[in-house]
Amino acid sequence: MSDLRYDPVFDVWTAISEIRRERPIEFVPIEQSFKQLICPFCSGNEQETPPTILALDQAAQMISGDSEKSWLARVIPNKYPTYVAGVEAISEQIGPFRRSTQPGDQELVIPTPRHLYSLSELTPCEFATGLRAAQLRLAEKEAQREVAHAMLFVNCRYDAGASIAHIHFQMIGSPVTTSALEGRAKRFLTTGSPSNSLMAEILEFEQERRVRLVRETEDFVMVCPFASRMAFQVWIVPRDSAIPFWEISEEQRGQVAELSQYYVERIERLLGKPAYNWMLHQLPFAHRATDHWLIEIVPRVSKTAGYEMGTDIWVNPVAPETAARQLRV
Repeated sequence: MSDLRYDPVFDVWTAISEIRRERPIEFVPIEQSFKQLICPFCSGNEQETPPTILALDQAAQMISGDSEKSWLARVIPNKYPTYVAGVEAISEQIGPFRRSTQPGDQELVIPTPRHLYSLSELTPCEFATGLRAAQLRLAEKEAQREVAHAMLFVNCRYDAGASIAHIHFQMIGSPVTTSALEGRAKRFLTTGSPSNSLMAEILEFEQERRVRLVRETEDFVMVCPFASRMAFQVWIVPRDSAIPFWEISEEQRGQVAELSQYYVERIERLLGKPAYNWMLHQLPFAHRATDHWLIEIVPRVSKTAGYEMGTDIWVNPVAPETAARQLRV
């Protein structure tokens, strides 16, 4: 069970989740852990995980059971969750601090029964089917309003936060929103020209200049953001942000997979297979009417140091124009 604590000085929530100390790799060198553990996400090891929530076959159709010969993507509960569903909501004031226990959830989307390490190794079908499984779960959470916000992300390799080598998506449903999320929603709603949203204005500008543009498809544009926080950071931005991620089409899922793999393949060639984070940024469910979202991919090639942590001002050693030029080659 998560213990949510609010810091009034820095305006942030912290989830104290001691159950995560029970993870086999929490305080063990990751290379040692990967060698010791049977991979619970591989075909044939389904009994090593909690029961399946959802399984899809190669046609992205729902199937029942954990047949190792039929599933292509599985969704399971996280064995060591940050948030837990069904707990009683309790809030209390402790001196100048606030503390609460609230229900949330955490699930894993396994996009392949094969033991692969990176998004670049997935087939287009595996990647797209994994995204479809995530869409189905996000749509259910949005419809039921079980959580305030859901984050879908991939931690690839140890330096990006991976605890199991087998590539997988994580989905955390948080019971609270943050000032960062609410501020982003406000900027989407109030910033931009009268006829354009903020992201539409950014896309128009980047497509005209083209110096930070990496690649385009019919429905998406990949750019290195103007104020990139980290080297080789990219955004995958939908041309039509009025459609929420969980409602994009099969064709659009394929484009997201294509752009993601294009980027990861080049980063792994340029930088020698770095750790990276793939993240779906979407607004809290209460802002459903705006439906702004984007995908961000960040290679972990530099460390966050004292200045960044103390000021939230980031220092990036590679200009986004340089990064985009190298990614286009």
